[in-house]
Amino acid sequence: MKKLFLAAALFSFVLDRVTKFLAVKFLYGKSVTVIPHFFSLRYAENPGAAFSILSSGNEILRKLFLIVIPILIVVVILYYGLFKETKDKLNITGLGLILGGAVGNLYDRILHGKVIDFFDFYIGNYHYPTFNVADTCVFLGCLLLVLHHYLGKKMES
Repeated sequence: MKKLFLAAALFSFVLDRVTKFLAVKFLYGKSVTVIPHFFSLRYAENPGAAFSILSSGNEILRKLFLIVIPILIVVVILYYGLFKETKDKLNITGLGLILGGAVGNLYDRILHGKVIDFFDFYIGNYHYPTFNVADTCVFLGCLLLVLHHYLGKKMES
């Protein structure tokens, strides 16, 4: 299971790095409509967290919440993924995806002080905050953990 955990983490981290490289190279200063009135690829820099939370304000608090706390979370996920015995593929894959996504965004925050986002969804006047592959991997990893929780409960009944 450790190999699956590390493979999921490495896959999500590498996919995030490659897509951010491509976004910088081909999208910088641009927006490319993929599906009119619904989805574009748009280069955006986010110095904050999800939905640009903490993008301005006290620098020390921002670094605490966007670098120190994520490092602690990464350490906890590494511990569970590498040292806790589990035979559940949903659980371990979910943890690997969360780890890879978290490390991808953490890498950007430490090196550049911001993350690159480029998935841009909107319907009419509603505009969902722009996000990236790392965010998607964290979301999918959490979804797998929720499925593991509920499917596990159902199987035990």
